[in-house]
Amino acid sequence: MAIRYSVIIPTYNRVQQLLLTLASFETQTYPKHLFEVIVADDGSTDGTKEMVEGFKASYPLIYVSHPEQRGRSAVRNLGLRRAKGLYIIFCDADFLVLPDFIRIVSRYHRKYPKSVLSGIPHSWDDAFTHYHPDFSPEEKEHCRRILTQSGLWNSDFEAANEIIPIITTEDILHHTGALSKVVSPTRVPPNIKKQFATTDVAPWLLLITRCVSIRRSQLIRIDGFNERFVLYGLEDWDLGYRLHRLRVPFYSIKEVVGYHQEHPTYLRGNVLNTENLKIMFETYGFNDSSLNLLALVPPSADLEVYKSTLRVLHRGFRSKLTRSSALLLRRTLRLAAKQFFYQKNNPAYQKSLNLIKRKAANRKSRVAHVLREMLLKSEKLVE
Repeated sequence: MAIRYSVIIPTYNRVQQLLLTLASFETQTYPKHLFEVIVADDGSTDGTKEMVEGFKASYPLIYVSHPEQRGRSAVRNLGLRRAKGLYIIFCDADFLVLPDFIRIVSRYHRKYPKSVLSGIPHSWDDAFTHYHPDFSPEEKEHCRRILTQSGLWNSDFEAANEIIPIITTEDILHHTGALSKVVSPTRVPPNIKKQFATTDVAPWLLLITRCVSIRRSQLIRIDGFNERFVLYGLEDWDLGYRLHRLRVPFYSIKEVVGYHQEHPTYLRGNVLNTENLKIMFETYGFNDSSLNLLALVPPSADLEVYKSTLRVLHRGFRSKLTRSSALLLRRTLRLAAKQFFYQKNNPAYQKSLNLIKRKAANRKSRVAHVLREMLLKSEKLVE
């Protein structure tokens, strides 16, 4: 039978975590001849190639690589070119999947065959599978607290110079129960999780490549990831935005399907890279308020304000009483995005903001209130 799911795992110098992730695919309850795993290596120098090629997988396992690092977009596209499945699952090298992972994804795709399925926000929990000597002091304390509760903490960890495994492949393969002892519930507030799961505005924010499944034909239609995104940040939301423009629906998987293997925060990079946001404005222009708003309210910093602003804007256009305020809000977001992009000390920008401010001064609607908030943020772009 043909491969139905191609799991693409991009990686760069994550050999210890990747080993456990590959082991977790050994435990899948979904038929192993119906999925393949493609490790797309972005020039690792830590023995990733030797580990993957020596891994005795019971499922089809493919290794592809760049000779040197080219970035997350390019390496995911490298894996995509080798994929044969009807659906592509992007899965991070540090995402430890549970046994029913692909079976659950398959069940959702039977119900939503042409949709993007995201493991976010219900699979945001962390697992301390390794102790990293370069954890920050706060991360070390968090790790110590979680491991102490389960009796796995060893004071010798604090003197370690190398990464120490807490969970082994044997624990994964034989379901020893050790994994459940190192899980740390996500510190993402419930209201933020709820906002991610709702898709009434900016549903493309659900496309987070820690765990997401997409029809391969849809990815091919939009030419995969934009390889202009080399630095960390926004390459996944850019892909989601382009799929959204094709009217592809987005759904959140409600079950927990895996755990993120905790590692030092600095490895994640800058969540909202300003140069990458400029690429988005250069690519799509300034006609979409959901993009323009990124210049003032990054969702990674305040998702509630980001989404509530869009909702207020949309509702404002539905009423004659608030339509003029909605138009002013839309104009403000457009002006701010252009200022963010061009970063010029243009007196006309402040003059335009002052004009909008005067028009909004005595209005009492919710739209006008949000408008004044966005005007204040817009003024800070020239400070």
